[in-house]
Amino acid sequence: MPKKLLLPLAILIALLGVAAYRLFLPSTTPEGGSASINSYLKGEMAKLSLPDAPMALTDHIIMREDGSPIKLSGMKGKAMLINLWASWCAPCRAEMKELANLQHELGDESFEVVAITVDRGGVLQAKETLQEWGVEGLALYAEPTMAIALELAEGKLPTSYIVGKDGMVRAYFLGPLKWDQPEALELFTALKNGEI
Repeated sequence: MPKKLLLPLAILIALLGVAAYRLFLPSTTPEGGSASINSYLKGEMAKLSLPDAPMALTDHIIMREDGSPIKLSGMKGKAMLINLWASWCAPCRAEMKELANLQHELGDESFEVVAITVDRGGVLQAKETLQEWGVEGLALYAEPTMAIALELAEGKLPTSYIVGKDGMVRAYFLGPLKWDQPEALELFTALKNGEI
């Protein structure tokens, strides 16, 4: 092979190598708007769905334990697992202790499990239900008109939303999950630390 062809051939091979590397390099910005949540979607958390388009917290008004109202969007500033549930929902009961365990493990000023009952009895009924189920450690929130469940979850319970400190939904899930498993603790630790 003539020496004049060796240099262009070497350059061509190098360029093809760079192109192949870029083609097979995993994306650092997965779909769903989050920089790295995909790396946390394993085990139970692999069941989570990512929003097709950016989703922000809504302005639905919920009631706190003391009876004072707050807009859901007004809770922005801390990472949250927002869970919509009801006393008559058997799958809700199945995951409530795991939600309380998650709150016990990671809950602080930068992360909270926000379990919102949609029962007509509001906060009082939520308190009675959680006592009956033997669940402790969750703050009580209620939205007794059920509008939040109908509009955000099409009335399907439980439905959960993983929300970053910026008030944007990172992922969601319809149905019960084991929220206190190691892979969940890893995901929510990263969420509260602002890593996802």
